[in-house]
Amino acid sequence: MLITTVGLMIAGLIALGYADAGDFEAGPIGRAGGEYALSPWTNPDPVVAEEPGADTYRGPDGAVIRLSGLDVDTPIVLTPAEGTRLNAVWVTGADGRIVTEGEGGEPPRFSTLWDGKIVVLVEQPDVELWIDGPRDETWEASLRFDRGLRADDVLTSSQTLMFTHDGGATTARVSARGGDNISVQAVTAHGSETRLYAESPFDRSIAWRDAPLVLFYVESWHDTSWRIEFPTAAASTPTPTETP
Repeated sequence: MLITTVGLMIAGLIALGYADAGDFEAGPIGRAGGEYALSPWTNPDPVVAEEPGADTYRGPDGAVIRLSGLDVDTPIVLTPAEGTRLNAVWVTGADGRIVTEGEGGEPPRFSTLWDGKIVVLVEQPDVELWIDGPRDETWEASLRFDRGLRADDVLTSSQTLMFTHDGGATTARVSARGGDNISVQAVTAHGSETRLYAESPFDRSIAWRDAPLVLFYVESWHDTSWRIEFPTAAASTPTPTETP
C-alpha cells in the first residue's frame, strides 16, 4: 500500500509539472466537440470548415459548411475523401436556426448511404451543414449537386441506383427477385432513413414522410433484380361514373 501511494503521488507531481509547462492538456471526455458534440448547431462559436480546394471541405467533428443561393430541387452530395469518413450531417438555416424539422423537433439528420456518401435535401437556399465526423480525426469531403435519374411511375433494374421522385407520392410498391438482399433508403428535406432491407424474393409497400422531392438509393447485392412502382394520378383518383 505504501508503494502504491508513493507511486500515485509521483505520477500526480509529474502530471502537474507538465500542466504547468503547457505540455499536458486534458481533452473533453467522449466525442470531439465536448458539450456540443451531439448538437453542434448550438455552439456559439463553431469551427467553420476549411476549403482546401474547389468544392472540397475539411474540418474536425462538429465543423459547419455554410452554403447560399442553392437550388432546392437539386440534392447535395457529400463524398468523403479516401481514408476519411462522415457519420452524418445535420441541416439548419443561418446561425444554427432550425427551419425544417427532423425527428423530435431537431434539425434534419442525414446519414450515410451504403457507399459512404451522404445526400442532403433542403427547403431553403441558404443553409448550414453541421458535420458529424470521426471523433479524433479530420474529415475531408467533396461537394457536388446531382439530381441523378428521375422516376415518375415505374423503375426496374438489377444495379445499385440513386434517383428522385417528385410526383407527390408518399408510398411505393417494391419487389425483388434473385435470391440476395435489397435495401432502399429514402431521403427528404426532413432527413434520411432506411425504408427497406430484405432478402429477395419479396413484394411489399414502403412509405415515407410527405415532401415535394424524394430521393431513393436502392442497393442491390449480386445483381438482384428489383422493381419500384409509384402510384399514378390515374390510379389514385376514382374514375367518375355516369348518371343516367
